Amino acid sequence: MLEIARQIRGDIAQLDRRAVFAFLYAAVGLTCITYLKNPDYLYAILRNTRFADIGDKAAHPVDNNLYGLVWWVFVSVSFYFVVPAIFVRFVQKRKLTEIGLALKIETGFWKLLALCITIMVPLVYLMSLTGSFSAKYPFLKVYNGDPYFSSTLLVWELVYFFQFFGLEFFFRGFLVHSLKPSLGMYSILAMTVPYTMIHFQKPMAETFAAVCAGVFLGWISYKNGSIWLGLILHCAVAFSMDILALHHKGLLF
Repeated sequence: MLEIARQIRGDIAQLDRRAVFAFLYAAVGLTCITYLKNPDYLYAILRNTRFADIGDKAAHPVDNNLYGLVWWVFVSVSFYFVVPAIFVRFVQKRKLTEIGLALKIETGFWKLLALCITIMVPLVYLMSLTGSFSAKYPFLKVYNGDPYFSSTLLVWELVYFFQFFGLEFFFRGFLVHSLKPSLGMYSILAMTVPYTMIHFQKPMAETFAAVCAGVFLGWISYKNGSIWLGLILHCAVAFSMDILALHHKGLLF
């Protein structure tokens, strides 16, 4: 048994530690998000505290499901951004600018952004006409008859932004640039697999689109060391999806 343990340790010692951590953390972090995003966990945590009402509103929504969505975003940002960022900065002693947060705008950024939005908006509109899209979006649900276009929707869209920031940092920043030294451009493909898998509960067309988006946005980050183009595009698509979904349901105004 000890001999097997030595062999395992010896084999692992030959691997790139950054890549090992990235792969293992991806498995652990995505598992935590998948299960802990359930608002029942928040309800259990806050049940015997003075904030119990917040947990109850998240787990048993009456007016709307904003509290539950905020909990989902909190869990997502914690495991997408906070945990890996702390590990990279204080354990690996690396700057976050090395893994996608470089504060720079590449030459041709705005032209590429305009081109991408021009291509994506018509595709999003066509997707918004499908029944599966209408059943899934928007994530915000209002149960008491209040208008959707309200401060509640604006709060949700602002919170929604942080979820996309965490997501882009994790996939296009942390994963791509942690795997880049050992895998090269294969790091883009390695990232695209789990990125596609988090879309499995969404409409099929969106999941297939995630494959293309994963490769393209991963390539952009790989080449330029920045996640900002992907973040802007992701937010633009997501917000337009919500607006189109509300429009088609006659709930926008």
